[in-house]
Amino acid sequence: MELLKTSVQSVIEKERIGSPVFLRCVLHVAGDASDLLSPVSEMAALANGWMPASPARVYAQGDAGATQVTVMLHYAGGQMALLSVNRVEVETAIDIMLVGNKGVIYHETPVGRHYLNATSPQLGATGELTAAIAQSLESGQPITLEA
Repeated sequence: MELLKTSVQSVIEKERIGSPVFLRCVLHVAGDASDLLSPVSEMAALANGWMPASPARVYAQGDAGATQVTVMLHYAGGQMALLSVNRVEVETAIDIMLVGNKGVIYHETPVGRHYLNATSPQLGATGELTAAIAQSLESGQPITLEA
């Protein structure tokens, strides 16, 4: 995941897509993950690192102990991120579309049906929005974050 993070960050820093305004990220998690809160929090941390503003609002739906969690992040500058984490029986994979005001980055791992040396994303740390995401999942309501 670190390689993906630094690769996208270098594209952003070179201003090849302009300023990020929208992120769509779908993560398929394989294996016996006890819950999906940690992976979705990690995706939120990834989004927060790429967006030029701080997160202002979190809205989460799903069940962290079931098969799917979706999180929408609204940022103080008007940017948005839509994150979906799904439990699957096949391999872990990620699909990202990061839209900037001058271009778009697409990334899919593994790449389609005929990939050759692609590696699945390695999940690790949880993100800083874990508590807010958990609170939104529990309440079913958006959570406003302090600036």
